[in-house]
Amino acid sequence: IKTMQYDKVPDVTRRICAICTASHSLASIGAIENAFKVDSTPQTHRLRDLLIHGETIESHALHVFMLALPDFLGFPDAIHMSTAHLDAVEAALDLKKTGNMIHTALSGRDVHGMNERVGGFSKVPSEDALLEIKEQLLKVQPTTVLAVNLLSGFTLPDYNVSDNVLLALDSGAEFGYLGDHILTSDNERIPEKEYESLTNESVNRHSYAKFSSYKDRPFMVGALPRLYFNHGKLKGTAAELYNEHGGLLDFRNTISNNLAQAIELVHDVEHSVKVIDSLIDSGLENEGLVDFEVFESRGINAVEAPRGLLYHDYTFDGEGRITKSNIITPTAQNAYNIEKDTRVIAGNLADKPVDEVKHALEIMVRAYDPCISCSVHVAQIK
Repeated sequence: IKTMQYDKVPDVTRRICAICTASHSLASIGAIENAFKVDSTPQTHRLRDLLIHGETIESHALHVFMLALPDFLGFPDAIHMSTAHLDAVEAALDLKKTGNMIHTALSGRDVHGMNERVGGFSKVPSEDALLEIKEQLLKVQPTTVLAVNLLSGFTLPDYNVSDNVLLALDSGAEFGYLGDHILTSDNERIPEKEYESLTNESVNRHSYAKFSSYKDRPFMVGALPRLYFNHGKLKGTAAELYNEHGGLLDFRNTISNNLAQAIELVHDVEHSVKVIDSLIDSGLENEGLVDFEVFESRGINAVEAPRGLLYHDYTFDGEGRITKSNIITPTAQNAYNIEKDTRVIAGNLADKPVDEVKHALEIMVRAYDPCISCSVHVAQIK
């Protein structure tokens, strides 16, 4: 994206990942708006909030039911699991569809949307479209509760328990995925513009992946850290389920991330209904895009993608063209912590059969929900 004009950048960066397309889109737009001092309207903020919650519904539904649940029910994959739990699989697909409905209505496409722009939305959804989404959200709400009840009923493996450093956005007054400060389990609150002091990316000779470290230590981002810092902001059924099952979350055990995602799903659906009600009550308007001037500047933005903290960092010349950029994805940040957990498991299960160790490693890695697009540079270890 170097030399690219600012208004073209989100159209490229949102294509980094099809599952996290909204996160990349909003992180990109936010970085540009921070650079040029653009103030979005309250309606735009609510629409963006709904968009990223829809993405999280779509992503978490696939991971919790299709990737994590088969591990705990003793199936090799979701296809085999469907022979005994077809209702759960069909409900999960309906839940995923609901998240996709939100993305399509707001962004204009199933993936790689086009309506969310720098300065607002080029087109807003109709009230009828939002009411249809609300009806679907209410229909799938029991499925999110089912996910929590299923995962809370399993005994968590403890072969990877170790100290974890946790990082997540401070979501403000409400639980969510947007904010401008990063919280650390060392009790620090860091402005997003100082993100490089948290990530400290480096290259290791044994891997093609860049490794991030905080004070020379690996760290974790994702649903588990988000609940660690922000669980007190949950409302409604999500808060009730956290109070009932939150004690099962072991923040020293990254496999707890599965249950954390399930609890977030409950929040995502309930919160999305609230946002839709707010948008309809206030009256949707085609506001157009906010006017602003471009100038030589730098803009940084952090959002919580489904898998954790995502940073976009752009430097612009006086014509609004990018001269330097940096994007750090959640899976890239988790790479070092995944390696740490791998070493812990290898040590704890050193006397076990190879197949048992391999399966334990697979369960651990899957719990991080690593994004395919963000994982392509990780070396395969044989």
